[in-house]
Amino acid sequence: MDLAQFTPATWIGASLALVPALGIIFIGISYMVAPTATSQGFGFTTAITPEVTPWQHIKGPRDVASGLVVLAMLVFFGPVAAGVILLIEALIPIGDALMIIRNHGRLSAALGIHVSTAVVMVIAAVLLFF
Repeated sequence: MDLAQFTPATWIGASLALVPALGIIFIGISYMVAPTATSQGFGFTTAITPEVTPWQHIKGPRDVASGLVVLAMLVFFGPVAAGVILLIEALIPIGDALMIIRNHGRLSAALGIHVSTAVVMVIAAVLLFF
């Protein structure tokens, strides 16, 4: 990591980027350890059935990888690359929110968890470009 690439704005952006990156790694681990309990906080209101459990297990490693990509970009490729990845990955929580709304889930979870995560990611990305 070339610290000369970092300005005060990019330091703030990097700090903000760590929040969703570490958060999604934690959520991914939670899906691998306790998938049903983790899913209940996701925003859907329907019952978690045994047929869904394999999909919950798939979600865990993908979430961990999503967080690690942001960390790797920050460390190995610098703030601009991390900003690009954050902008792209912000589509994930936006998609999650839309799926929750589409399936009549909790609007509070769709907006409070997923949309707010996307907003933090976009703000962090913009700051990483300065």
